Amino acid sequence: MAYHSSAFKFQNHQRYGDNRHPALPWGYWLVSAGDIPGQAPLIDEDGREWESVRDAFWIGRLGLPDLRWKDELLEFIANYLAIVDGRFVADEERQFDIFLGDRHLSAFYQAFLEAAGLIDQHGGRLTQEGRAVLQMLIATRTQKDAQDAVGLSWIIANQSVARRSERVETAEQVERSEQVAARMLYRFATDTIASEPAVKLIGLHINHEIPVRSTLWTMTWPVGHEHARNRFYLWLVERIDRWESWSEMVKENGARALTEHLMKLAFCDRFSNGEANDSCNAD
Repeated sequence: MAYHSSAFKFQNHQRYGDNRHPALPWGYWLVSAGDIPGQAPLIDEDGREWESVRDAFWIGRLGLPDLRWKDELLEFIANYLAIVDGRFVADEERQFDIFLGDRHLSAFYQAFLEAAGLIDQHGGRLTQEGRAVLQMLIATRTQKDAQDAVGLSWIIANQSVARRSERVETAEQVERSEQVAARMLYRFATDTIASEPAVKLIGLHINHEIPVRSTLWTMTWPVGHEHARNRFYLWLVERIDRWESWSEMVKENGARALTEHLMKLAFCDRFSNGEANDSCNAD
C-alpha cells in the first residue's frame, strides 16, 4: 500500500503561506485545460489533471480514495471548519456536540485535521491553509447543499441516513396527513418540545362544560432527528382507524401502556413474511 505524504502538513517548517497566497481560496493555482475558461480538466503544478478543485484537494492533497460519497464528506469538513473558524457561524455552535456525544470520534476527527495541517495543534484555530480550504469548499457547494446554512445547520440536517429529497417528501406527507387528522376528536400530531422533535397524542375533554384540548401522550427524538420523527408519524397515520382506541388505552391505563403497545406493534410490523405469532394480530 502506498502512503500519501500529502495527507500531512508541510514538512521542514514550511508553511502554506510561504508559497501560496493566504487570502485566496485553496486551488487558485490550478489551470484549466479546457476550451472554456474554468472547464475541466484542471492541471496542478505537478502536471496532474483533476476533474474539479474538490478532487484535487480530496485525492491530491489529502491522499484519500475517490469515493462515491466524497462530496458529502467534504461538506462535513467544510461545515466543521466553519464552526471552528467562527466567522460564518455563531459562537455557541462551537459548544455543540456535532458527533452526538462520541468524544472519541470527535477527538480523532480533530486529530486528523490537525495532522492534515488545517487546524492548529496549539490554539485549535484554523491554519492559513484551513481558511483557504474553507473558502474553496463554500464556493463550490452544490445548489442542494447550499439550501442549508454553513455550519451546524447543515450538519444537523444531514445526520440522518435519508437524503434531502426523501426528508422533504416525508415532511410534505406529514403536512398533508395532519390536515386530515386535525378534524379528529383524538389525534396524533408532530411538535417540537424543548428543541426536540416530538409526536404527541391530543385529546378533547370537557372541563366545566368547556371543550379543552390536552396532551395525553408524547414521544421525543434527539435534536435534528425530524426525519425519524416524521417516519414514525406516517407509521401512525397508516393506522389512523386505531387512534380512538389507543386514546382510550391512555385514559384507562396511562401513557406507558400506549408506549409499550406501540413498541410491540412496531416489532410485529417488521415481519415481512406473515409469520408473526398471534400476539401481533391484536392491535
